Amino acid sequence: MTTQKNKAVTDLPTDDIETQYNPRKAVANVEQFAERAARISAQTRSSRPVRTDIRYGAGKLATLDVFPAARPDAPLHVFLHGGYWRGRDKSDYSYVADALVPLGITTVVMNYDLCPDAELPAIVQQVREGFRWIHAHAAELGGDPDSFTASGHSAGAHLIAAALPAAAGPDLLAGMPRAAVLVSGIYELEPVLSITVNKEIRLRPEQVDAMSPMRHPPACAVPLTVVVGGNETAAFVGQSHRFAQTCASAGCASAYVEIPGRDHYSIMNLLETPDAPLARLIDGIARHGNARRAQ
Repeated sequence: MTTQKNKAVTDLPTDDIETQYNPRKAVANVEQFAERAARISAQTRSSRPVRTDIRYGAGKLATLDVFPAARPDAPLHVFLHGGYWRGRDKSDYSYVADALVPLGITTVVMNYDLCPDAELPAIVQQVREGFRWIHAHAAELGGDPDSFTASGHSAGAHLIAAALPAAAGPDLLAGMPRAAVLVSGIYELEPVLSITVNKEIRLRPEQVDAMSPMRHPPACAVPLTVVVGGNETAAFVGQSHRFAQTCASAGCASAYVEIPGRDHYSIMNLLETPDAPLARLIDGIARHGNARRAQ
């Protein structure tokens, strides 16, 4: 299924596109969030059992960290970081284990190669292959392959949506997560061509269609929960809402969740403890795999 680009967003003046689609322009004191994440993640790695830098593929950054739950057959959840496909690292998000391991969920924080060293289509394929590797090795990682789910923030949310097959079928869905939570993602990539970070991303016009999950929503066999902060830009809120609606219109189980008072960065503070909203959402899909239909 292909959808048309949204003119109300993609035809904005260049300055407005930059503000709408570059969260660093929309949120003040961005570095405070990165510093907090690094600090509490270091504490997580020092206080929990963890296996670091397990290689899942041939790429330079194709490694992952595993925080096992107590049970060897625990639900297995994979988290993908953001950074507009050209920054950040799994070590910045170890703290996700503090939210999920106490809920009995083995937590995998996965790296992927970054732009400009890798192009976006290659990164999407790497994530797809990484999912299949994790599924095949779930028992060794301390998880149940039949309870394999995923979540991602920002670019990580896009990568999950793009890596999931657009058509159902046993071969296509083999090794894929059975449900996913997508946080503050971008799903129509046309505007990326017009923002400054594309100097590093190097997305080309001919790549936009294939890399836009809005135009090719994932197979309906994978329920999605699409989450966004109420204080994010109109473009990010609008894309999340439209993507959830697009998936629902295709007959898929798709939930849209807007969290008031949270921006593109502060929303991830809601994945630090087991009782936080994002932890509860992930716990729900890890155990049931369901999603409400988008409103």
